[in-house]
Amino acid sequence: MATAYKQFLPPRDFVGYGLDTPKGDVWPNGAKIAVSFVLNYEEGAEHTVWNGDEHSEPFLNEANYFRNRVDGRRDMYTESLYDYGIRVGVPRIIRLFKKFKWPFTLWLNSRAIEASAQYGPVLVEMGCDMAAHGNRWITQTELSGPEEEAAHVAQGIERIQAASGLKDVPTGWYLGRGSLYSKHIISKVHKEKGVPLLYCSDCYADDLPFWVEDPLTLDGEEDKGMLMVPYGLVNNDHKFYSKGAGASTGKDWFDILKGDFETLYSEAEEGSPKMMTIALHSRLIGRPGRLQGLKQFMEYISAREGVWVTTRADIARHWRSKFPYEKPQRLVHN
Repeated sequence: MATAYKQFLPPRDFVGYGLDTPKGDVWPNGAKIAVSFVLNYEEGAEHTVWNGDEHSEPFLNEANYFRNRVDGRRDMYTESLYDYGIRVGVPRIIRLFKKFKWPFTLWLNSRAIEASAQYGPVLVEMGCDMAAHGNRWITQTELSGPEEEAAHVAQGIERIQAASGLKDVPTGWYLGRGSLYSKHIISKVHKEKGVPLLYCSDCYADDLPFWVEDPLTLDGEEDKGMLMVPYGLVNNDHKFYSKGAGASTGKDWFDILKGDFETLYSEAEEGSPKMMTIALHSRLIGRPGRLQGLKQFMEYISAREGVWVTTRADIARHWRSKFPYEKPQRLVHN
């Protein structure tokens, strides 16, 4: 069946900034490092018969090491583990960040923020970045095709706007489980709705933002570039659920974050400022003992000079102004 949407497949780039990373005055006010905390807001958008699905969510919860999905009925056990994230984890994280007066970026599954919309105004008032993580917390290839995915993107935008009261959101997207069509679909739906798309974070390829071609060039439009603000799976609290190389305690989590921070900070002191991403989930890091590791890290970096704790939207705005789009020059290999 013909579709208005196209697969966006730019060539692989094995060079990036290489030995010529941006030097000197990269970040505002001479900051050495931009630190981006990201809260994945997923609870309520996961697989569950409550959402009209055929089975429960088998992924990324406290019991997923032994508990399989349940088909055909609600799994109250798993739902309760997710509910903790909204009932307890989110308030705990909000209180912690308010103490430091730091904003963070939200990966909003729009069904999740719709189901707990009481936090929309609170998060906006804190200056948080309302970005999208999908309409539902599902793999996009589960959908019937690009048209249904586009409908999900449109509904996702509408739900986030309704919960936040803002019309210029979501600012950016991170799906994590997208399709080959996703970047083109997102770009196209944002344009149709008149919502600026500041950045995309569906990449892991750098420690700094970088540009790729505009997916809308597939429609013959002017190449205005797509700004990639890379995400990360290393400083990600899913390490508490990882086999082998995970984290067991809040101290483990602090040590992981500290090691990454110190390397990036030392590179900045040598003249190459960097960006660091810390990825959070309210049902994971929101547990009391684990939160101590996050709190300790926040105290640690707050005592260092030249640390810019900010949102990905502000990183994107700054990068767009400081480093305007230039078409990527790649070494192309067969």
